[in-house]
This record gives sequence, structure tokens and C-alpha cells, in this order.
Amino acid sequence: MSYRVVEYDSGPGGLPGMEALINEWAANGYRLDQVVRRSTYQWLLIFSSLS
Repeated sequence: MSYRVVEYDSGPGGLPGMEALINEWAANGYRLDQVVRRSTYQWLLIFSSLS
């Protein structure tokens, strides 16, 4: 199983873009395993390969 760590900056506009990013990775065969909040707007998304 391989993992990918993606940095995400939500900015002051909120989190709607994060959902789109998660859906994009899911369409490419990855499952979201964990979300880590680093600061007010910065996040780490940890995905694992479904294959």
C-alpha cells in the first residue's frame, strides 16, 4: 500500500476546495485516511492507494 501526503491551504475562504481535492484523489484511486490541521488555514491530507 502506498501513501501520499498532500499539503492544502484553505485560505480565509473556507474548505469547499478541500472536498473537491479529496474527490479528485478518490477518482484517481486513493482513499483519504487522515487529515491533520497544521494551522488555521493549513492542512495535511494523507491518502492511501486502493490498489
